[in-house]
Amino acid sequence: MSETYRQTIGRKVVSRASAQELGPVSDLLYDARRRRISGLVLGHGRKARIVDWSQVSGFGPDAILVSDDDALREPAGEREEQAGKGKLSLVGARVLTEKGNEIGTVDDIVFDPADGSVVALLLGDRELPATALLGAGSYAAVVSADQDTAI
Repeated sequence: MSETYRQTIGRKVVSRASAQELGPVSDLLYDARRRRISGLVLGHGRKARIVDWSQVSGFGPDAILVSDDDALREPAGEREEQAGKGKLSLVGARVLTEKGNEIGTVDDIVFDPADGSVVALLLGDRELPATALLGAGSYAAVVSADQDTAI
């Protein structure tokens, strides 16, 4: 079974230990090198908090369960701070080939909720396998040159 970025945004995060709602997901932290979702972002700006993917213990249609209230932490480092401000979202990013040709915009991300591994990027009606993704930053996502075909 797979999930998408758009299905996940807004889903509440709940502590398994206390049954307290910690907040809704505002973004996903993405690790381009490992092609995985590395964490959940809750809140925005100075109020943004991070839940590491390792703390996710259940992924249901209505809520995401985490081990306990301590799973929620302050952003660590510039990358996570930028993610908390919404500046590193992969969805909406331009997609360039490694040759510099623009081939579209990321409309959604398909991932496995069991381990956070990214399966594919959706660009309109086009699906790119996660293995095509070489890197991602605040300017664009870069994919292998063999993806450089007409959409």
